[in-house]
Amino acid sequence: MSFWVLLQVFTSLVLFAAVGFIWVRLNRPAKDDPRLSRGLQLLQSKISVLEDLSDRTDTQVTQLTALIEQKGRDIQNLIFQSEKQLQKIEASMGKSMEVAKIFQDKIPHQEIIERQNTVKYVKAAKMAHAGASVDEIAGQVDLSRGEIEFIAKINRDQLQFSEEALPQWAMEIDTQSDTGASVAPQAEEPKEDLQTLMHSVLSRQKASLNEREEVAEPIRPASVKESPKRALADLGNQFRQGLKNPSELVQKPAPRVIQQQQQVRRSSIQSDVVKKVVFPKIEVNGNLG
Repeated sequence: MSFWVLLQVFTSLVLFAAVGFIWVRLNRPAKDDPRLSRGLQLLQSKISVLEDLSDRTDTQVTQLTALIEQKGRDIQNLIFQSEKQLQKIEASMGKSMEVAKIFQDKIPHQEIIERQNTVKYVKAAKMAHAGASVDEIAGQVDLSRGEIEFIAKINRDQLQFSEEALPQWAMEIDTQSDTGASVAPQAEEPKEDLQTLMHSVLSRQKASLNEREEVAEPIRPASVKESPKRALADLGNQFRQGLKNPSELVQKPAPRVIQQQQQVRRSSIQSDVVKKVVFPKIEVNGNLG
């Protein structure tokens, strides 16, 4: 009996130990796979690198956006300043054109004649290039027939000059001449225009003579005792003589002026140095032509 009891107790202990071992084995947590742990570490490191790169990219994008906005504001300021400068330049050009038109009469006579001749040649060349005949050009342009034929021959197919290279005064005068030709039937008679022109020329000559008399008047010193009428008559004679032959007046001064200068030196009157003035000849017929 005791043998069988001991065997049963031993068997129970073995079974109990086996059940406990199996229960412990089943309830024990499983060990991690080293490959999975290494993969997770690599993935975490790559994620951290990507996050760092993303932060740097965001920072650079923000800086570039701010820089582009700053450059855009600078460009807008430059454009605004350029527009201001252009407005100032246009205003200055307008004022210069107004001043040039006001003082157009102060241009030397020879230059006015050259400009008028240039306008004639330009108008004749344009009409020839447009297909006008020699007779039509001669009817509108005051040039000789030989010149008109030569201009029409060389400008018939192609203009020998560039219209864009023409000066402003040539384009304006050409436009004014075309406008005047279009409204010619409604204008006044040529005689009245000629009289107006003569009146303006004479008035200008009179004004220039008055100015020259005012310039020549200080030549007479105050110490000379003569009557006012006599002094004015002598001054007028000297002025006419200077207009007739300016070179002779410069080379050989009037004896009255020399005598007056000697009297001034003798009386020890301090006066300014008198400079000889040469007056150009003015031909009315030449100006009208």
